Amino acid sequence: MIFISGTKEIRMENTAVAIGKFDGLHLGHQSLIKKINSYKSHKMTSVVLTFNYNPACMLSGKEPELIYTSDERRVLAGRMGVDVLIEYPFTEETAHMEAADFIREVLIERLGARHIVVGEDFRFGRERRGNTDLLLGMSLPLGYNAHICPKVRTILSQKDADGRTVEDEVEISATLIRAAISRGEIETANQMLGMPYTIIGEVVHGREIGRTIGMPTANLEPAPSKLLPPNGVYASAATINRRLYPAVTNIGHNPTVATHQNRRVETYVHGFDGNIYGRQIEVQLYHFARPEKKFESLEALKAQMHRDMKNSLEYMKQHKSDVCTDAQEKL
Repeated sequence: MIFISGTKEIRMENTAVAIGKFDGLHLGHQSLIKKINSYKSHKMTSVVLTFNYNPACMLSGKEPELIYTSDERRVLAGRMGVDVLIEYPFTEETAHMEAADFIREVLIERLGARHIVVGEDFRFGRERRGNTDLLLGMSLPLGYNAHICPKVRTILSQKDADGRTVEDEVEISATLIRAAISRGEIETANQMLGMPYTIIGEVVHGREIGRTIGMPTANLEPAPSKLLPPNGVYASAATINRRLYPAVTNIGHNPTVATHQNRRVETYVHGFDGNIYGRQIEVQLYHFARPEKKFESLEALKAQMHRDMKNSLEYMKQHKSDVCTDAQEKL
């Protein structure tokens, strides 16, 4: 996949372009990507057009909390078969560009769009005046096809105040996914994402306490903009060297051995023993197991880590047998 960021000097031809924030690459976003990828058989290049800074954050002055960072989005979009991912500069000039000018100058002249794909609530241009009606109205004179994808809906099962399970049909959105992640409702977030909530990063050196107790961990320090779930222990899996391993992950400050100023993602990978410092790995979260806590000794921590790993393997055995296949015999 080709990745373009921070420049307006783009010249392309014969493209199918999906436009949006794509901050979660959830099932709604995937419906747009599936549509543009369908035109590859017509000799079109599939292009995802987003911005190198969330417009809503620039206009509000608030720092973003991202389901997926730019680097993570690049990995996941490539995995979905996108040919080109563009993070277009969201400058003052871009913010004040009239919607019709954006279609002519950016989508047609620079990107060579023959097909333009957006969601039904898509708004763009100065003061968000552009909408799907404008996009459809300009398609004939400018010679492109506009495709409006409906919202994707799903049934979520949740507990009410009395502990009863209730089902509710919702429109999938990044806002709902952020809320679920912030509450530690990983299964709910994953259902709307259509894939496991993922943390991708470079393994950094820690205090190597895990190695001294026979359970070495891979430590990641996510970017400050990365939205993380509550501190605690999660049933997880880790991709290393293109192989998926069952794992258990702690998110937080590791209060038993040290209190890190920044939150860390520490993952014990079942069945892997190797040096991966400085290498990129991917951690997938599946289930919130327990809150983070401080233990009175390293022995108590070690015993709990073994229980956490066993519980994670049991969870994977029940819910993700493809992850746990190689580990089942060791339960």
